[in-house]
Amino acid sequence: MVSGLRNAFLTGVLAAIWLMPIAAFAEELDIVWQAIQWGELERTYGVYVPQTKADPAPLVLLLHGGGGRASGTWEQEHGRSWRALADEHGFVLLLPEGRIDPGETDAHHWNDCRTEIESPAVATEEDDVGFVLHVIDTVSDAHAIDPSRIFATGASNGGMMTFRLALEAGDRFAAAAAVIANLPSPSECPGEAAPIPMLIMNGTDDPIMPRGGGCVAGEPCERGRVLSTTDTIAFWVGLNGASGEPAVERLPNRSWFDGSTVTVYSFDGGDEGADVVYYRVSGGGHAVPGFGRPSLPRRIVGGDKNRDIDGPAEIWSFFECHVEPRLSEGSGS
Repeated sequence: MVSGLRNAFLTGVLAAIWLMPIAAFAEELDIVWQAIQWGELERTYGVYVPQTKADPAPLVLLLHGGGGRASGTWEQEHGRSWRALADEHGFVLLLPEGRIDPGETDAHHWNDCRTEIESPAVATEEDDVGFVLHVIDTVSDAHAIDPSRIFATGASNGGMMTFRLALEAGDRFAAAAAVIANLPSPSECPGEAAPIPMLIMNGTDDPIMPRGGGCVAGEPCERGRVLSTTDTIAFWVGLNGASGEPAVERLPNRSWFDGSTVTVYSFDGGDEGADVVYYRVSGGGHAVPGFGRPSLPRRIVGGDKNRDIDGPAEIWSFFECHVEPRLSEGSGS
């Protein structure tokens, strides 16, 4: 079910993105940045409301990675891809920003449930779940957001924060997607929660988020530990009551020169549970899959990037496929 809908959807999405006239981008509105006081800190978030906004509109929460910032994500290739998708489908993009790292100006982190952390940059006790939900409520009131079509996604530290939101506030989201992220171990997050459709997209050659579990960014383990990707998937399959036997689809190797391929494993949640979809990015490093070539510094630090698929388009397809089941449950704010 998921594969067929995704393929049909992506054909139209990619055609729309690539055929859109350059002049159309010049007419787009830009993102609006806001600052609020949350606790003892000034926090920042950005809101992009496309001219094509639906009424009421879906909302996509996009969380930046550790050491980054919301404006950096907006300017990156996958941020521009999310903008094109918002223009095409009329959803609102919300980019909140994590707590600023001590002694830094442009580096931020999320409190993603990791414990036993020695790095002061990563260690944080901020109520980021409360902050994110507050911002969602603020934006929903201002822009007529459909509460049954709120989605969360993020990469790396933002992907781990997506896991936390799904576990602690899953009733607020129709579906979630975590990229280059595993669950923390040990973890402050609850071990039980309501089922929620979950997409996981991880590279097999990621030097920062270890596929086999262990220290984030390697020894001496100052940034905490995570479960393996296999155990992370097993956790969500169990929580969601999904089938342990996935449907397997090998996606076309469109960019053979990137040294990477993608295989999709779809664990069906049936009528009572929720789907889990795993994108195994063979040869992929610590990068969101997409069509642009990563810079040399990023390749040196994070490894290679898959360019067979556009990660945001795949995620939006997953989100679109998982609205109706949640609507029938009467989920909302």
